[in-house]
Amino acid sequence: MKTRLTSYATVLLLLASPVFAAEPAKDALPVIPDSTEKKILGHMQEANLQKLQGWPGMIFYCPSEESAIPAVKQICTDAYAKLEALSVQNGVKFNKARNANDVALLPHLTGRLKLLIELTPTEASAQPAAIAARVSVLAHYTNAINRYADLNQDESQTKHPLNVPQHVDAILWETSLVRAGASLDALSKPVADGLAAGLEQFFADYAKANK
Repeated sequence: MKTRLTSYATVLLLLASPVFAAEPAKDALPVIPDSTEKKILGHMQEANLQKLQGWPGMIFYCPSEESAIPAVKQICTDAYAKLEALSVQNGVKFNKARNANDVALLPHLTGRLKLLIELTPTEASAQPAAIAARVSVLAHYTNAINRYADLNQDESQTKHPLNVPQHVDAILWETSLVRAGASLDALSKPVADGLAAGLEQFFADYAKANK
């Protein structure tokens, strides 16, 4: 009898399981249809492209002079050559920043975008070696505030820090990569090639935004 009751219970559980499985979990995230997701991503892409319109040029910076690592210097040399070629090809005016001070000051003097290349290598003796690279395109704003906070704050309250004008670098475009290998010197070409592909994509987006 015990065996029969157990088998009946098993059958009932098996029959009920589809019902329980069909009930969505209370904390489940809503499912976005593919067509809606495609529209949202398309809108975001168009909005990002609009932010690249109308700038009078760019300021390039790669830490070649501030690094003692030969691989980093070589990557920067290759990146500058690629940037200059793409700028000429697309009719973009540019300045090369000599150091971090130039990066901070030139946007105020020129009103141009900043295109920064950051390189983070492992220690020279590390095995295996790796280099992380990042390209950031930044717009510098000298009087930025949080407009939403400004519209919704009680005038009798002390001014919120978000409403105090700030110097802000807004990221308009970025990409990153990591390459690993036997040594840093062996990574200079793979990293430079990866950066070149990223820079080509950025200039393609920039040209599309300004056509």
